[in-house]
Amino acid sequence: MASADPSTPETADRAAEQHGSAVSVRWRIVGWIVLTTAVALLAVTVTMRSVMAGQVAEAANDAVVQEIDEFRAFAAEGLDPRTARPFSSLGALMEHYVQRQQPMGGEAIVGVAAGSPEGRATVHAQGIADDSGAVLAGDEALLQRILDDPAASGVYQSDHGPVRWGKAVAMADGAEPAQLVVAHFTAAAEEAVDRQSVLLLGVAVGGLGLTAGIAWLVSRQILRPIRTVRETADAVTATDLSARIPVAGRDDLAQLAQTLNAMLDRVEDAHLMQRHFVAEAREHLREPQRRIAAALDELVRADLPARERVETASRARQLIGSMGRTLADLDLLAQSSRPDFVRPVEVPVGEVTADIAAEASAPGTHAARHVRIEATAHATARLDRGRIADAMRQLVENAVAHTGPGDTIRIGSAVADGVVDFWVANPGAPLEPEAARELFESYRGTHGRDAGEPGMGLGLAVVKAVAEAHGGAAWVESADDAGTAFGISFPAAGPAPAARRDDDFADRMAVSLGAES
Repeated sequence: MASADPSTPETADRAAEQHGSAVSVRWRIVGWIVLTTAVALLAVTVTMRSVMAGQVAEAANDAVVQEIDEFRAFAAEGLDPRTARPFSSLGALMEHYVQRQQPMGGEAIVGVAAGSPEGRATVHAQGIADDSGAVLAGDEALLQRILDDPAASGVYQSDHGPVRWGKAVAMADGAEPAQLVVAHFTAAAEEAVDRQSVLLLGVAVGGLGLTAGIAWLVSRQILRPIRTVRETADAVTATDLSARIPVAGRDDLAQLAQTLNAMLDRVEDAHLMQRHFVAEAREHLREPQRRIAAALDELVRADLPARERVETASRARQLIGSMGRTLADLDLLAQSSRPDFVRPVEVPVGEVTADIAAEASAPGTHAARHVRIEATAHATARLDRGRIADAMRQLVENAVAHTGPGDTIRIGSAVADGVVDFWVANPGAPLEPEAARELFESYRGTHGRDAGEPGMGLGLAVVKAVAEAHGGAAWVESADDAGTAFGISFPAAGPAPAARRDDDFADRMAVSLGAES
């Protein structure tokens, strides 16, 4: 058989699943919260910087367009304030227009009225701290590039940073065209955007640190019930299953604690039942084992008469048969905790009653006892025929053990108001009420009775298990004139579906803990 390659990704994944993560849950919770918060804050910072940079470009473009529109309106309708007539030259129009403008920060307005540098008329706006107009007018290469560009607007990279510009042409008959250039240097605005982005990033980093601290504290509170569960699990041992998880609140963790407590209840019950089961098996098998050993000692005696040898061997076989029945009862009780212990189907109740009576009255089955059907039901019910027969067989054995030769054992069944009853009755002294109540306690056997006196054994525990598996109960009635009747009652419609539980897990834990003990 080929062994798995430890270097393959599949093997590494399986090993990681088996051994878990080396990082604690608390650190993983904090890490994921910090990571997602960092990604979100980074996305917000980048988005805000992009938005602010876009606003800078949009504001520069709008200012350029507004200035060009104002110039075109002025060139078409403006008058020389000295003559109240149209301007005599394009140079005068350009000079007057530029002087009356108040550019914003980073904005430059330059008017060119002649077609050569010698005839160029450049006007600087007043009151602008960054002197953008002087910068543009002084950079002859940049200004000439804008003037020579056939487009009406554009964006250049210059020694002074990005420049967004637009231009307009004024024309008059017999004169060279004049041009107005409006430019925006956006480097200062972009630097302000960068400073705001850095500030926003600093605030985000501070918020991220605060988030990490809060996540660390909150994760401690969230994981506290998990630690309590772990501590409770550590407190559970093979000899002490009483530890329970404190439950507070109604959230998911409280519901988990309730579920685990319920599971621990079932584990403890299963463990106690297992130990009781083993103790009862030891109790019921100890006396037959002692008698068989004594019989074997008798059989090895050389002076033992042949008749006594036969009687001793017969008694040993009876004891072995009794031990076999005890083991069968124990096996049946062990199966009673399984969900598929009974498999009910629709069965005629009268047929089941007749089969049980026929088996009990077969020749040689119960010597010197009379068996008769006291009542029978003419109806059907959902039941497990084999399990009901097991229970009734135990009741018949119990009746035989408490009657004498010639006594009559009565078997009956009835269906009324949706309830099925099976019973076995026998004559004899009535039971005390306290004794009747204790008869169906789990595994109540022959404790305190003389070794030769017939006891209840495990039979009634089997009867009780079968009745409860059918959704009903076992009962006993005793009176002076009617003797004692043992029976079971359960719904004719069958047992209700069992609620979904983790019994298999509880059973496995109980078996494991029992093995430790």
